[in-house]
Formats: sequence, C-alpha cells, structure tokens
Amino acid sequence: MKKSKNVSELGLKRELGLLDTVSIEVGAIIGAGIFALTGIAIGICGAAVPIAFVVAALPMVFAVLPLGMLGSALPTAGGSFRYPSRIFSPFGGFLGVWGIMMGILLGGLPLYAYTFADYLVVLFPSLPRVGIAVVALTFFFLVNLVGIKAASNVQVAMFAILMVALLTYVFGGIPNIELSNLTPMFHGEIVGVVIASALLFFAYMGANFIIDLGAEIKNAGRTIPLSFAISIPIVVVLYTLIGLVAVGVVPCAVSANQPLSVSAGKFLLGPLATFFTVGGGLLAMATTLNATFMFGARYILVFADDEIIPKPLAAVSRKFGTPYWGLLLMYLVSMAALPLGTSSLKIFGVTASIGSIVLLIPILVAAFLLPRRMPDVYHRAPFRLKGFWLWLLPALAILFGIFFIAALGMESPPGFGLFVAWMGVGVIYYTARNRYLKTKRGIDLKDIAKKGI
Repeated sequence: MKKSKNVSELGLKRELGLLDTVSIEVGAIIGAGIFALTGIAIGICGAAVPIAFVVAALPMVFAVLPLGMLGSALPTAGGSFRYPSRIFSPFGGFLGVWGIMMGILLGGLPLYAYTFADYLVVLFPSLPRVGIAVVALTFFFLVNLVGIKAASNVQVAMFAILMVALLTYVFGGIPNIELSNLTPMFHGEIVGVVIASALLFFAYMGANFIIDLGAEIKNAGRTIPLSFAISIPIVVVLYTLIGLVAVGVVPCAVSANQPLSVSAGKFLLGPLATFFTVGGGLLAMATTLNATFMFGARYILVFADDEIIPKPLAAVSRKFGTPYWGLLLMYLVSMAALPLGTSSLKIFGVTASIGSIVLLIPILVAAFLLPRRMPDVYHRAPFRLKGFWLWLLPALAILFGIFFIAALGMESPPGFGLFVAWMGVGVIYYTARNRYLKTKRGIDLKDIAKKGI
C-alpha cells in the first residue's frame, strides 16, 4: 500500500507547521535559566548585561545558519545523528548524540520536572514536590505518545502564556527604568562582559533540536530555516529587554546575583508578580519538558533504525505516528532518576550542558562537507550557505563551543569527568555493537549508514 505524502519514511506523521516549529524552538530555548542566570550575569558585568545577552547569542547564530541549511536540504528525523552519519561518519554522529543522552535522561528531564514542581509549590504549598514531578513527567509522556500534533498543540498554548508572562515583565518594567541605574555601563573591565556572555550562552541552547523533527514538519525545506529566522530574533530581543529592565529598575547592587523576582517586585504587584515569577517559570519548564520528550525520542528511533541499538526499538505507532518505545524508555529512565534528588542530579545537568555543545560539532562538520559529499542535494536546497560563509560559520561555532566546554570543565571538574567517562563507555559500546553485528549477521554499521535518508 502506498504511503500518504503526510507520512515520512519512518512512519512518522508530517503535521507540524511554522507556528508549531517556532513554539517548539522558543519553548526549548527559554527555561528556568533566564530567571536565575540574569542576576548572576549582572553580578559579573553590571549594567552591561543587555550587551552580554546580545554577544551570547552570536555562537548560536553561527550554528543555526548551517543547521538551517541541513534542515532545508535533508529534512529527516533525528537529524543531529543522521546528518553526520550520512555525510561523513556514522561513528561521529553516534558520539554527538551519545554525548547528550545521559544529560537528557538524568540531568534534563528529572531536573526540569523538579524545577516545575518548585514553581507550582509556591502556589500550592501542600502539594508534594516529588508527586508533582511524577505527574509532570507522566503528563508530557502521554501527550507525546498520542501524537506530535497533540504535543505541539500543548506547546503552542504554553508558548503563548509564557510570552505573555515575560512581556508583562518587559512592558511593566520599561516605564520604570531609571537612567542613573544604567551608568556606568561597564562594571570593571570588558572581560566581565565576555565572562557573562559565556554564562548566558546556555540560556540560548535548544533551538537546534528542531532539525530532529524534520520528518514531521510540513514543507520542511522552507519551514526549518524560516523558523530559525523567527525564533532566534524573538529570544534575543526578549532576553535583551529582560536584561535592560533587570538593571534599569533597580541598582545593580540590588539585582546582582538575585532572581528576576527582585526587580519585578519594584513594579509588578500582587497577581501580576505571581503570574510572572510563577507562571513564567512554570511555563518555561513545561515547554522545555515537552520539547525534550519530542526530540529525545527521535534519537532513540534513528539509533534503532540504524541498529546501533536493537531494531525493534524503532517501532512507530500506526495510529498515532509516534516512536512509542523511545518515549517509554525516556519516561522510565527519567522516572527512575527522580529518587536521586535535585542535588545529585545537578552533576548530570553539567553533562547535559557539555553534551549539548558536543552534539553540535559533528553536525557543523556535516554542514561544511555537504556541498562536497552531496552536491546535488546541496544545490537543490531552498536555503544554502555560499562562499566563505560555508566554512566560516561552522568554524566559529565550533571554536566557541570548545571555549565553552573548557569553561564548563573548569567550573565543574566532577561533571566534566563524568562526561568524559560516559563518552568512553560510548566508544566501547559502539565498537562492541559493531563487532557483534559483523560476527553474527555480517553487517557493518558503516554500510547501514550508506542507505541514505
């Protein structure tokens, strides 16, 4: 029977439009970090924090343009793995995704669920924190299980409320800005802006994951690059205005190393203050939780499709068009991690940050090599980089990534050590799996990757 044009090669359904993709990207980017990191950045660079937000966005801009080209040329599921594996190295693609999976399962989903619970407990103090985290994980697991469109509809609704909450802070604060609080602009040397920018870079992570949903996006060749062109400016402008309000309504000495609720208390009162600090934080974590289930399950799907893990895990529901084994595996592992508690899980949060950068490196190499390895695909792409931009942007993004990995390593040696150990386990596993397939079935993982997208 002939497949519908709305069903991809893996049985996933093409149901996502431009609004869906923008909502997923912005929701994946904006997390609780903006509420906490802004105050820390103010403590480092003072009133220059709006500038630091702009500088922090540059590495992500350098990265998403090559990613937009790949998403335009070869829309597929699990693009973070499939692009490097098909263009230059299945092992390189594996290492990129392997690097982030432990962080997602043990440092991402459980921590997001606990942070979600922390915000909800402010409204309902009698509710059990662990119970809320369990309900949050279960809810988003079930939403994603019944279809990508259902998960996206929930994402769009939460995205709208999140935007209202953050804009309440921005537009409520701008009239209360005192110019005297903005001078001097630089607190100490310019190096403070650089350090603050390195910290704030992690508030921009997340937009890149939309390439993992390419098989489920309608007219993906146009939609993916266009969604980047919309979502990144939205977040940069929003973050910059939030930074401006945070340093403008109260002196830097007051807002430094404090959550945004401190500056919000100057001009938002009663229900509005609660709506921003709780509603904004709650929805920031909810949108990130939902998006993480979306892309994480696609990694498991494409790993199984390439037999890096057992092939049956690539099964997709005929009714809902969702990778149910991938979703179930993510749900069970993250639920099992909840008893570890927030303090123990934070070290996995560091591995998630490192892994999110490592994930980008093989994809950026694939973008650089695309015109050489797949010239016909490159020339047919609705959006493509040309000339020196083709090597300059990936090179800059990789250099920034190496710098940020080094900074994280110095900040948390245990987290960095755990990440290196995890990568070592990945190398051993991949080698053993490839040897097993060769011995038992005469299959090489390199040959599987040659089947294309």
